[in-house]
Amino acid sequence: MKKTGKMIRAKRKNRYPAFDGGRNLPQALLLVGFFGMGLWLSRLAGGWGIASYLLLWMVSYPVIYAGTCRYCAYYGQKCPVPLEGACVHRFFPPGGKPFGSPQLLWALAAYFLRVIVPVIVIVSRGAYLSGLAYALLFAAFWIVHLRIAGCPNCINEDCPLNPGRSSS
Repeated sequence: MKKTGKMIRAKRKNRYPAFDGGRNLPQALLLVGFFGMGLWLSRLAGGWGIASYLLLWMVSYPVIYAGTCRYCAYYGQKCPVPLEGACVHRFFPPGGKPFGSPQLLWALAAYFLRVIVPVIVIVSRGAYLSGLAYALLFAAFWIVHLRIAGCPNCINEDCPLNPGRSSS
């Protein structure tokens, strides 16, 4: 449905050629909180939980760099998500093809790696109240990115979430 895409995409606010620290601050703080809460939850599973969480979080960066960031218009520059677009050029060359839906699937895979251990701990330990707090941090991060700070100001016209993209 074409209308669904329009509902997900935020309204255009600005067109930042690069994101600076001030514009990234809300997302950076939410990402740090999300990471910290995931680490705190993972420790409930003992040493393997912490080790698995940290390892999967580290593995998520090559996944998102190779599959998503190297195709972005912000390649090698600061982007709204800390430690992603500004670092990719150190590890992968530019992708060369337009940023599209496959790149969003790679981002989804990277974030799956980041949440799998805390989700397993929440379910196996019955830590549902902590799980709710974790889910709220995760949702807040994505709401800020998709609706407030990231997508509404992005120049990446090929991204399916970009407000400036034509609905073709």
